[in-house]
Amino acid sequence: MNADYYIEKLRERVLANPGSKLILTLAEELKKRGEQEEALMMLKVGIAQNPAFAAARLTLGRWFLKDDKLDEARKEFSAVLQVSPGDKFALRYLKEIDAKRGGGEGAAGKRTIERLNRFQDAVRKRFASASPDDLAAGDR
Repeated sequence: MNADYYIEKLRERVLANPGSKLILTLAEELKKRGEQEEALMMLKVGIAQNPAFAAARLTLGRWFLKDDKLDEARKEFSAVLQVSPGDKFALRYLKEIDAKRGGGEGAAGKRTIERLNRFQDAVRKRFASASPDDLAAGDR
């Protein structure tokens, strides 16, 4: 079956029934063809029509996560947990978001600590050979 024909048939069915779960299939097919904006719009429409559509929210959340839109991704995964508490995929993706956020802050913190350690070493070296009289003379 021709891909264009398949997508057009999906569009027709979704337009006939906007609350249809086929909207997820249509969005994924559009994304495969490189039509990201339309795919994103389709998912958002599908979720607006059916807020408890967990598979659409998971897909949208994964797309946001891939694009490093962490706040948007967290919102979608959290919404999945509202309708399906304990959903293992939503929980896994939320952990991934936390790791991404924690990893960035941890790396910056490590760099700051490394800089402070180098500064302390430089200060120790500079003043290690100085006598107490030399240090006192600098205070005058």
